[in-house]
Amino acid sequence: MILGLGVPKTKQYALDFLWEAVMSNVSWEWLSAVQQGRQYDLDAKTPDCAVPIVPWIHPPVHPKLQNLIVRIGRKIQLSRQDKLISLDRSISHLALVTSGVTARNFGNPIVGTENAAAISPPGHIAFGNLNFFTERPAFGHYFALTKAEVVVCNKELLLPALKADPELFVLLVRHFECCALSDRIGFAFMAFAPVEERLKAFVISWAVHYAKLSGRDGKPWLTMPVPLTRSNRCLLANASSVSTDTYLKRWKDNSVWIRNGDFVSCPISFLEETYKWMRKSEEQSAYSYAPTLLELFQHLHEIRSPLY
Repeated sequence: MILGLGVPKTKQYALDFLWEAVMSNVSWEWLSAVQQGRQYDLDAKTPDCAVPIVPWIHPPVHPKLQNLIVRIGRKIQLSRQDKLISLDRSISHLALVTSGVTARNFGNPIVGTENAAAISPPGHIAFGNLNFFTERPAFGHYFALTKAEVVVCNKELLLPALKADPELFVLLVRHFECCALSDRIGFAFMAFAPVEERLKAFVISWAVHYAKLSGRDGKPWLTMPVPLTRSNRCLLANASSVSTDTYLKRWKDNSVWIRNGDFVSCPISFLEETYKWMRKSEEQSAYSYAPTLLELFQHLHEIRSPLY
């Protein structure tokens, strides 16, 4: 069963959404910043515009697909920790996050937890990329990490529209492939990278979607909303709270992780080696990504948020 809590009036829901953010552990500023993530073109292939696939956060859905899903889908409001789907049920839907953050994990199939193993911010698929065509049951749990809104589109509605427009059909298939690649990169980090590199990799993934390139003492830095909560960072990086706390304390002591309220800054040089490791792990392809993280952010579209 897919959870449905009714269809809200858009403007009133936006006000309710922001107000509940203030009343929970998530601030209005943080949620507003996350609402304005970076869009980029998955098909761009040259270093001046290509963006690599990153772990734990799938790429944003193409605007043409987003428009189609929103137009024919059904809006659903979710409170924090609401389950999106029931376990062991076939899925014939595709869900797009339009507000807030949803998550998925790979926990015990009987007893679920509300910690994220991968996340979906606004403009990203909440569920359906693994089983839209086959309708196989989901593995793990899909739930709202914050108060959220998703648009759920039934296969019987979406598939005819895709068949009528081959361009949209190809866009969806390509997007599903990129989602699978993102998951595979995440599994590779969990299997082969040490804890600190996994934490840095998640910071890079978050930064690709939310960081601004800034300067401090004449050096390039990244500024972004704080990447989730401590418990979720632990699960995403497959690390214990002790290990995570140890590295974060070291980062703070070395002045490479400077927090200001719900936002954090770090020097881009601090993440460069991890980015290079990610690049070296890639197979050869027609895509050519920026050789350094600094060059990548120099080419990325600027995020225009007054909050940071």
